[in-house]
Amino acid sequence: MKVLIIDDERHVREGIKLLANWEMANTTEIFEAENGQIAKDIILKERPQVIFTDMMMPEVDGRELLKWIKSEKLTSKIIVITGYEDYQFMREAIQNGASDYLLKPIDPDSLNDTFIKAVKEWRKEEDDRIESHKYLQKLYEILPIYRDQQLSNAINGNSYDQNLLLKLESSAANKVVVSIIKMRNIDAFAGIWPEDLCYFASLNVVNEILQELNAGIAFRNIHAKQEICLIYWGTNPEYVLNNIAEILAKVVPFPFHISKSKHYTIEQLREAYNEANSILFEYNLLETLGTPIINKEYIEEYSSINFVELIKILDQMMEKHDISIFDEVVNRIIYQIKERNYFSYSQLETWDQEYNSLVTRWMKLKSLQSFLKLDIDTFWNIKGQFELKVYFSAQREKISALFLQLGQPNRELNTIEEIAYYIQKNYSEEISLQEFSEKFYLSREYISRKFKQIYGENLSDYLVRTRINRAKELLKFPNLKIYEIAGEIGYQDDKYFRKIFKKMVGMTPNEFRKDYEINQKQIHL
Repeated sequence: MKVLIIDDERHVREGIKLLANWEMANTTEIFEAENGQIAKDIILKERPQVIFTDMMMPEVDGRELLKWIKSEKLTSKIIVITGYEDYQFMREAIQNGASDYLLKPIDPDSLNDTFIKAVKEWRKEEDDRIESHKYLQKLYEILPIYRDQQLSNAINGNSYDQNLLLKLESSAANKVVVSIIKMRNIDAFAGIWPEDLCYFASLNVVNEILQELNAGIAFRNIHAKQEICLIYWGTNPEYVLNNIAEILAKVVPFPFHISKSKHYTIEQLREAYNEANSILFEYNLLETLGTPIINKEYIEEYSSINFVELIKILDQMMEKHDISIFDEVVNRIIYQIKERNYFSYSQLETWDQEYNSLVTRWMKLKSLQSFLKLDIDTFWNIKGQFELKVYFSAQREKISALFLQLGQPNRELNTIEEIAYYIQKNYSEEISLQEFSEKFYLSREYISRKFKQIYGENLSDYLVRTRINRAKELLKFPNLKIYEIAGEIGYQDDKYFRKIFKKMVGMTPNEFRKDYEINQKQIHL
């Protein structure tokens, strides 16, 4: 294990060297640098697994160094050394890939806890990388996977097998359009449609259409999340994309969006991809789209909301444990969105990063267990619209739970919350009190009593309600069968599921689905 310590103050570097338990992590070499410029040479030559870095340094500071490390796609775990007042630096550090941070003056216990955590994370990720590399080596021997990898490299400006693109170029009349199909919220169907099946089905549909026209190729972009790309060299791309959207919507259960670039040469694939990608990030989320295809015309110039100022207000909320301050901030955001009548995915992503940085910092300051971040992607509905109010409500629920934890930081509460969290993540499995009793060394009677005291219902009712709530979300997707939904949430007998659902909701699953569809039509009238 190699470690690099970067700080322009010699006594800080010496302090870290003295305080850290290097033997516990099997550290073999420790390197030092007084600024980011010197550190770059050491990083490229020695490839340290863990890097401690200050933010304020001469020549190349910590911010520039983190951006460089991120751009180089290095695997080092980075621990930032900062002061509590350096919130701006810490926020940027987290956004640029820092895994953790230490507050000055450095506490020996915090130093070693943070260091060991970083080492464990790096080792786990390294094991995953090794396994992934072995797996990919086998997959690359298969033509479709090889194609995906090579064309993904091409649109991202990386080195690639040019012979593959030469074949395309000979048929492309030197001009191509790059289109992106962004699959939304596919994790919601993981038990019914695993991610690989989502790609397989989507690519089959798209490539069948393109092959009939002999005018394009579709592939999985391995460098992006849930994304299929098309290189199209035929005529009338708008018509073809509309045809793809129409057929794809009948086959897959998840929502999706499609964007496209203007015409570029084969040598300009990266520029074409970037243009199509920017459309997905900058179009107005407030638009009610009649089709999943997003055109460049949907993008307008807009003034961004100053989220940094709003986060400062939320800092007061965390200090006072006052949820009404969160409501005030959200109301301000909603007001500004309505005033501008424009809100893009890039703004949403910025807010999400700022908010998570704030909560992460407070979790660390209060020595609380890790905070489960919300996944933005789960808030796309079947119509491909982002449910902003539901997203803010979910954030409010999370912060309320955090305040409860701050108000009662005892082992019993943490244990019961851990049980509730386990149920939320594993509701489709068979779950019993005995299992929790053995895991937490608490009696079944105690768990049952304490769970009802905190959550207002017994554990079995909580499990059923969690399952039914999940079923209600899945029923909004018309391509899913009732028996598929039943199996996804843990009921192998769909008749029993229908009975439980009607008892809990007051209507059958089919009635609930029809009622939802009617309400959706009325909303958009």
